Amino acid sequence: MYRRRREWLAGAGGGFMALQYPILGWIMRRDWRGLLVRVWWLAWRLAGIAVRGATMVAGALVRHALTLADWALRWPRLALGAGLALVLTLGTLAVLWPAARPRIDLSLSLDCLALNIYHEARGEPLDGRVAVAQVVMNRVGDPAFPGQVCAVVRQGGAQPQDRCQFSWWCDGRDDRPGDLAAWIGSKDLARRILAGSVDDPTGGALWYHATHVDPYWNWDMIQQAKIGRHIFYGRK
Repeated sequence: MYRRRREWLAGAGGGFMALQYPILGWIMRRDWRGLLVRVWWLAWRLAGIAVRGATMVAGALVRHALTLADWALRWPRLALGAGLALVLTLGTLAVLWPAARPRIDLSLSLDCLALNIYHEARGEPLDGRVAVAQVVMNRVGDPAFPGQVCAVVRQGGAQPQDRCQFSWWCDGRDDRPGDLAAWIGSKDLARRILAGSVDDPTGGALWYHATHVDPYWNWDMIQQAKIGRHIFYGRK
């Protein structure tokens, strides 16, 4: 009797094991379907809320516009004065905003060197900014490069295949500094370097690149220093 009971239990257990995967799959399918229905319902509710919100905003804007128009009809002189004040304010901002940015003279060595420091290394510590600036000065003194600071900074880019020596010069962006504090610091450092009061930490390097790249042109050069986020090279 006990043997038959054990056999019956074993058979029932085997049957359950055989049926559990189809049953679980059916339950999971039902759950996924229910989940999809809930997600669809939530998306529908959110879309309705967004439409109602947009309608309320549009209605509020229309009401404000009608209120302003009513005020303008009731008090035309006040409306005219407010309009003129708005025009003058916007015009003043349009004039002063470009003037608030520093004026650059690319014929001046100071401005050219300061711009190169600003665009190439303004996020670097002082020794990194000095190193980048000294590369420009080393090129000025090398016969293979132009003999003027601005000519060195602006070298290249005349032809599409002629790449600029410093990428910021021909990247198509506005070169005027937007960070006034960094620009003032770059100009002060350029002034000291042009005066010869800052030593060259690169050992006379003529080239450099960022540490996260490995350009093809450095294979026949000698690495002379690694300062900040740049590696500096000289001739073999």
